[in-house]
Amino acid sequence: MRKLPSLMWRRALPALLALAVAGGASARAATLRWKFKPGETLHYVMDQKTLTTYDTKDRQLKVTQNQTIDMRWMVKGVGADGVAEMAQTIDRIRTKIDAPPTPFEFDSKDPKEPQSAAGAAMVPILKALVGAEFSFKMSPQGELSDVKVPPQLVETMRGLTPPGAPPNAMATEEGLKNMITQSSLALPRGDIAEGMSWSRPTEVPTPPLGKMKVEKTYTFLGPDPAAGPAVLRIGLVSKLELQPTPGADVNVKITSQDTKGSFLFNNAEGRITHSEVSEKIATEVSAMGNQFTQNVETSTSMKLAKVE
Repeated sequence: MRKLPSLMWRRALPALLALAVAGGASARAATLRWKFKPGETLHYVMDQKTLTTYDTKDRQLKVTQNQTIDMRWMVKGVGADGVAEMAQTIDRIRTKIDAPPTPFEFDSKDPKEPQSAAGAAMVPILKALVGAEFSFKMSPQGELSDVKVPPQLVETMRGLTPPGAPPNAMATEEGLKNMITQSSLALPRGDIAEGMSWSRPTEVPTPPLGKMKVEKTYTFLGPDPAAGPAVLRIGLVSKLELQPTPGADVNVKITSQDTKGSFLFNNAEGRITHSEVSEKIATEVSAMGNQFTQNVETSTSMKLAKVE
């Protein structure tokens, strides 16, 4: 398990709790819109692979994590303005972590629980996520509002924070809401032509590390040749900036980064069908008198499994 839970959940939870992508209507000019129908359910499967390498003066440690998430979006209603009332539920989580001294493997469908130190820390969070319902409103431009977080999940994460430890942004209701809201993509309101880009800067408090700023830039690449004119391609480039808290016990400095992605969006139906995002971030970390470098490589894919 990684030593910086705030950064781990910053990457992991937005993927678990929200989808962030949009599409267009034609190669020359497009109106990008999410579209939902009352009562429909969208099922998605997310696969995420992460390799984390820690380098100290004395040794190198590598940790691999593979995770598969089955989730569904339920559309409870759609207003005259196109704003949808949504609920997202995680139906299944499969996680495998290979880290010394003992590996960790968990499947929420398997009644047998892992017996390890990593399991003692991770299983309560994973079990709290499965079946928990997150609700929010989503506009046709992808703007999220009125986010509601399951109280049981908040209590579980808060209970895992050791007494006297600094506050963790993900252990609070407000922190979870911020993560969900900021992970969404607000689409341009007017038409956009092929080759044009739009950006969305976000800012999220991440105590005890500091403040995290993310600049995501999306580019409309036109129809996908293999899928037909209704399925559109969108490219992504993202940049992360971490502003540390003065005097904090943990200091993280980003030394290099490379985040890019591609999305397929069915604009006729107003939903993502497939996405691929890769992220490479190298950092220098100072914590409790110790210094080490951390390199994280993450690849995340998400596919629309079925619509009911």
